[in-house]
Amino acid sequence: MAYQTLYRKYRPNSFNLIFGQDVIIKTLKNVIKNDKLSHAYLFTGPRGTGKTSSAKLFAKAVNCINKKDGDACNECECCKSFNTNSNPDIIEIDAASNNGVDEIREIRNKANLVPSMSKYKVYIIDEVHMLSIGAFNALLKTLEEPPEYIIFILATTEPQKIPATIISRCQRFDFKNISHDNMKKCLQNIIEKENINIEDDALDEIIINSCGGMRDAISMLDQAFAFCDKIITKKDIEMLSGTVSDSEIYKYIDNIINCDVNNILEFNDKLANDGKDYENVLLKIINILRKELILIKTNSSHKSKYNESKLIELIDDFEQINEKILKTNNKSIIFDIEILKTLDLKSVEKSTNSENNVPRGTLNKEKNDDVSRETLSDINEIKVTNVLVRATKENLINCKKNWKLISEYLIDKKYKISAGLLIDCIPVACSNESILITANSDSEIKRIIDNIDSCKQLIKKVFEKEYNIVCISAEEWKKKRPVYAKKIKNNELEYKEIVENNDKYKDLSMFKDIIEMED
Repeated sequence: MAYQTLYRKYRPNSFNLIFGQDVIIKTLKNVIKNDKLSHAYLFTGPRGTGKTSSAKLFAKAVNCINKKDGDACNECECCKSFNTNSNPDIIEIDAASNNGVDEIREIRNKANLVPSMSKYKVYIIDEVHMLSIGAFNALLKTLEEPPEYIIFILATTEPQKIPATIISRCQRFDFKNISHDNMKKCLQNIIEKENINIEDDALDEIIINSCGGMRDAISMLDQAFAFCDKIITKKDIEMLSGTVSDSEIYKYIDNIINCDVNNILEFNDKLANDGKDYENVLLKIINILRKELILIKTNSSHKSKYNESKLIELIDDFEQINEKILKTNNKSIIFDIEILKTLDLKSVEKSTNSENNVPRGTLNKEKNDDVSRETLSDINEIKVTNVLVRATKENLINCKKNWKLISEYLIDKKYKISAGLLIDCIPVACSNESILITANSDSEIKRIIDNIDSCKQLIKKVFEKEYNIVCISAEEWKKKRPVYAKKIKNNELEYKEIVENNDKYKDLSMFKDIIEMED
């Protein structure tokens, strides 16, 4: 007999074998036991959390002749036919490949036929969010007035893509990621039955890498079982999952905190050359940082070399990097750029705090008591105004058109950092001399300012012309844009020269991390 993969072999044949969804399973069993069936159900949640398995078990249980506490007996003719995939009244449809109007119309036509051997005809539509608009409209008509012997179970990982008119006609069940303990309990059951020899920390590594999805965890266990001759170790799982060891991660975190660029780039090159999975590596980094943070919070005897605020900052940084990695195909390039951007900011903060011997965000009064943040804000206000006074619609259209070309320099050795900084910014005004751009946060503005010379060089290369760059946060621009628009309409804005040797502004170089000074 051909080998059957573990996740298929151990697909649950009763509700009691669905792990981690106790509330949902109890509700479904009560619905069956008390004969309070609805005509349509929506099962949502991450992959591998039991949606399709629960749908199949529900379809089997509602048709079981000898139900036991709302669950199937697995002994009657209906159950046996279901277990051998020969029950014609339980129809599974993959909406990813059958997403057109014709397929749904066919369901509608066949829905008028009574079940051939069961009490209910059950349609399980998996990945239902993949249906076309026309198909959803056709399905809606069927859901509005279905025959009493028809039950629909819609399963999806992306409920936000399903029309509200469909959702409102279904009873919705939200499946959650399965907890570490529940996953371990399930995997240990399989390990015992298959006589798999595995170290406990290797099992934990499988669970961490599966991100709460039972199917992924069982598949990884199956792969490791085939890969290893004797005993499955944590190192084996790290190799198979495309991640790296804990010790390497801790060393990498130390290098980031210390801004050790050479060792960081060496590690990044190793990730790329070894073909590591960046998402798995980032997940492991975040999990280790989280683990350290929890230990600091809950265990007073734990001596950590990291402070709490630094851990929170790093977790936030790596979460943002992970979001960008998920959206790109050039993972190694984006990873390098984002790490270097984070490093650059940390390096500036470290230098500033060391020189001034003051906490982050505190001004050194000995250097210049007369210059306040309000003054700096005034200068940036003037710079923004100067761009708007001379800006034209034609210049902005041309600017936006050329801005897209910046993405071509993400793989350029010289300009990749600048390209990474500017690509997420949006040009909102452009004169013959300057471009006004919005950035997502103040920290991103600081990074651009700290690399202003290379950013200007990149802009010159892209536009074939020199431009000054003026930055404003997207949030601030949203607030002030109507004010500026009104002033422009009333001719209330005027161009003002910023005199570099003016006593009021002469010692502003120390605030380079806040504003960009004109040349």
